[in-house]
Amino acid sequence: MKISVIISTYNNAGALEKALWGYGHQTTQDFEIIVADDGSTSETRDLVLATAKSMPNEIGHIWHEDRGFRKNRILNKATSAALGDYLIFSDGDCIPRDDFVESHRRHARHNCFLTGGSHIDVPASVHDLIDEDRIASQQLFDTDWLAAQGIGTAKYHLRLTRSTPVARTMDFCTPRPGAFVGANSSAWKKDIVAINGFNEEMSYGGEDKELGIRLSNSGVKSRRLKYSLVCVHLSHPRGYVQDDLVLQNKRRLKDTRRRKITWIDQGMSQRTA
Repeated sequence: MKISVIISTYNNAGALEKALWGYGHQTTQDFEIIVADDGSTSETRDLVLATAKSMPNEIGHIWHEDRGFRKNRILNKATSAALGDYLIFSDGDCIPRDDFVESHRRHARHNCFLTGGSHIDVPASVHDLIDEDRIASQQLFDTDWLAAQGIGTAKYHLRLTRSTPVARTMDFCTPRPGAFVGANSSAWKKDIVAINGFNEEMSYGGEDKELGIRLSNSGVKSRRLKYSLVCVHLSHPRGYVQDDLVLQNKRRLKDTRRRKITWIDQGMSQRTA
């Protein structure tokens, strides 16, 4: 099984660098990385080119012009370009634990997609403390260190367990199906291609969940593994959120689920450019 990790980003090179450090310190390096860039300035491209020189992985950078929020379109381009038959999706402001890729690989099952569920959030006040050494040593994922930075870890203690049996038990005890979360989900490329990929008509707010609903409608089951698939999220304001568009997306999700929609026309196959 060849794996491609697809990382979405937009004008946040500082966070993306930390995320790439995380992938440079994985327990396995048998995967490629594709940065799906929704129109960032040249700072992001320069970072990817510079980082690629010191990374053990192949790193690609796929970019299109900034014409507003078009994350699903750049994800479709990255999905088409991916050489892997199994795709892990994350965001450029999410730092993976060192077993992140291996855990997605280990839990992958045919006719299933995986989701890691909700974020483990790290506030902006802590971001500057996160350097490559703290990621390489995995101190970032230590509850004592997080607590020392003023981050309440009570709800994250089990989420950050290093015990595989504990993580498996907790995942088994929380069996409800999970939504496809763009920051921490994975699926077989053939299953995504079969439903024509991400819906490019979707604006921010549930645009990743929509893909998961159509995967489920097509017979691909969801596995929610919030204790086994671990990454942290560098929290930030979301000034780009438009409440009316979020509401519109919620209606679309409901309709997609109700009508059992699998294929959308505004997806991967509508263009080659």
